[in-house]
Amino acid sequence: MSPVWGLRMVMLGLAALAAGVPAAAATTPPRVDVIQVSGVIDPPTAGYLRGELDRAQRDHDYAAIIQLDTPGGLSVSMRDIISKMLNSDVPIVVWVAPRGARAASAGTFITYAANLAYMAQSTEIGAASPVDLGGGSLSGTEARKVMADAVAYIKGIARQRHRNVAFAVDAVRHARSVDAPTAARIGAVNGVASSLADVLRRMNGTTVTVADGSRVTLHTWDAATDEPAVTIAFQQMNLLQRILHTVVNPELAMWLLLIGIFGIVFEIYNPGIGLAGIVGLLCLVLGLYALAILPTNWAGVALLVGGVIFFLVDLHTGSLGAFTAAGIVALVGGGMLLFSGAPPALALPWWAIGVTVLGTIVFFVSVMTAALRVRLRRPITGEDAIVGTVGEARTDIAPEGMVMSRGMLWKARTMETAIAAGEKVAIKAQEGLTLLVEPLEHGSDGDDTSARPPADRTPS
Repeated sequence: MSPVWGLRMVMLGLAALAAGVPAAAATTPPRVDVIQVSGVIDPPTAGYLRGELDRAQRDHDYAAIIQLDTPGGLSVSMRDIISKMLNSDVPIVVWVAPRGARAASAGTFITYAANLAYMAQSTEIGAASPVDLGGGSLSGTEARKVMADAVAYIKGIARQRHRNVAFAVDAVRHARSVDAPTAARIGAVNGVASSLADVLRRMNGTTVTVADGSRVTLHTWDAATDEPAVTIAFQQMNLLQRILHTVVNPELAMWLLLIGIFGIVFEIYNPGIGLAGIVGLLCLVLGLYALAILPTNWAGVALLVGGVIFFLVDLHTGSLGAFTAAGIVALVGGGMLLFSGAPPALALPWWAIGVTVLGTIVFFVSVMTAALRVRLRRPITGEDAIVGTVGEARTDIAPEGMVMSRGMLWKARTMETAIAAGEKVAIKAQEGLTLLVEPLEHGSDGDDTSARPPADRTPS
């Protein structure tokens, strides 16, 4: 073969490769994100949705489907989400699913803001009366202003997205709700779709207008193969977002508050390693975070804290007396007031109040009574309490380790040779929370309350 022919063959091969690369790329299906949202519309949800919609626009995704199931949420978070949806250059679809889901309150506004909206069978939309999830109740002139603002807001969204304005206003003013077939019939949504495949079929061939004014015709289903013409990518919250979103729950918020208080109280009565205090502080922070988002009546919080104080008073009397009864009444009253005025989906159920009262009684009667008994039996700090007693090495002490004495775990440092785990030790001195120890002399009876250093002992 001549050099010319060889060069021609190389050129032909490169040309074929260059032609094949764009052809292969053209056959790659475009991506559609399915962003799953459930529960209260709160700041973690808003942050999650904003991030996903920003990423979809940055990656030039074909479309984004928000799978929605919510009883409502914080007005500020709702408006934040809707602003992002209305200004997106990526077509956005809201799908109220799965069966049994709802798009209530803030969910109605979000559904109306989508380019396309579908609902699964046995779902509902509506009851969009404005709810102040920041706490407090609205009445009089203020309530009328909030209602007028909500009506104007949903009217504007409905007209921009060509949805039923009359139902939107009725959902806000009179908390009207409808099921999926009715919503589709009156034009509140674009249709009924009980599966993701149904959504893609109904989207196919539909033309929508995105934020930059361009019109996009969606091709999401291949009729020839009866399969999706797009790649589906499911999106979920990260771990931190899930934790913060999970605690925004009436029952969990109340329990986290009380567990946090219990942990700190227990730590005060039993100073040591601090695990109870750390867990209590973490629960208290999460509980207060949730209460700051939910429609909290802070008088209810004060009653719950007061109930715990009443239990503490009776704890020192060693009996279940008048203060215990007052504590029970305060807990019940606090539970009733905590979310008074909230919509039914966010109201605190009676069984949760009952569990709270029962759990508090069990905690103080068993755990705290035992803790107080240990505390009062003998002081656990100070040289008169610990110096001269006998302990047991729980770890090797070389030169530092851990020692168990009088039911408490202490940090220890040997004054002489290394001490193996399991050996008895004599406690010679205390420096803060660190014990200075020596191996127990042979012949000692090992009693951890009587072993004291000989008075005339001198160091060798």
